[in-house]
Amino acid sequence: MHYQSAYLKSPWKCELRTLELPDFLPDAHVLIRVEACGICGTDLSHAEDKLDDWQPFGHEIAGVIERLGSQCDGLHVGDTVVLESSGFCGRCDSCRDGRVDLCNKAPNFWKAGPSLGFSEYMIAPACCVVRYDGLTPEAASLAEPAGVAYDMIKTADIRHGDKVCLIGPGPIGLMAIPMALKSGADEVVCIGRTRNSKRLEAAEKLGAKVVASDLALSAHTELHHQFDRVLVTAPVQIIPQALSLLAYGGVLSYIGIGTGDGTIQFDANDFHYRKLQLRGSFASPALYYPIVLKMLKNGTISADTIISHRIPLRDIGQAMTLCKEDKGQTIKVVITTENIAPQV
Repeated sequence: MHYQSAYLKSPWKCELRTLELPDFLPDAHVLIRVEACGICGTDLSHAEDKLDDWQPFGHEIAGVIERLGSQCDGLHVGDTVVLESSGFCGRCDSCRDGRVDLCNKAPNFWKAGPSLGFSEYMIAPACCVVRYDGLTPEAASLAEPAGVAYDMIKTADIRHGDKVCLIGPGPIGLMAIPMALKSGADEVVCIGRTRNSKRLEAAEKLGAKVVASDLALSAHTELHHQFDRVLVTAPVQIIPQALSLLAYGGVLSYIGIGTGDGTIQFDANDFHYRKLQLRGSFASPALYYPIVLKMLKNGTISADTIISHRIPLRDIGQAMTLCKEDKGQTIKVVITTENIAPQV
């Protein structure tokens, strides 16, 4: 029995391959029938210049358990599930000290089989599986990037009454807006490029005050020293300018990947005398799925606002091109499958 799976190679090459379903599953593994998988910024980065050979891709996954291996207690065929991209072991010193966020020793799905999320089927360790209900597969696939946003929010340690600035209204940044407001922020100001009109409209719908500007942050002197917390979901090169937005004692939390070597420079004396803090957020292991699934289910995160396109797997190449060439009018592109029976 066969199924379709997407493979990626730099620069910007994408193809569908026909693969064969396994007859047997390893212990503590499940076969997932994928229903939806979101395109992530890291997928675009890999498509541009990071993959020398063909590789499967896609990690924002929602699907249904099709088959169980042994030792999969508590899971059942037919369960609707999302997949954690990495986990913690529960046995190492970090875990036993209550710092599961510092452990990445649990099995993950990256090498569990020949396919990943942009596929009709994939194999995953049972420990990656988180069950959900009450959501469409497309909405549920937002759990992974929503967990990333929530990690950034926790890293920022937003307090009641804080004034917050968000730089970078991509999917992660947009989902951080209602999270910041629920965490007690008095207001969230979102700064973005004028060409990203659809994303800025979404930011406003999600509760932010929008500043649409193509000027450097250094030119916005009216915003300097105004914010208790700054959230950056843009390339790390923006950080030196973003620090100028912080009020005395402020905290900048960021999630992003720099171009080139990712090196930045900033005024350490100003940083010191104003008691600023710079905190990196990296949501690996992938935590907080139950929390963000509740946020998606109760409407705290509006999936309809975040998801701008739903595109079938057969058009994965066109979907990647859309993300590359029309960022201003795309927010989150979710790939869906036809859920047809495997080919004999």
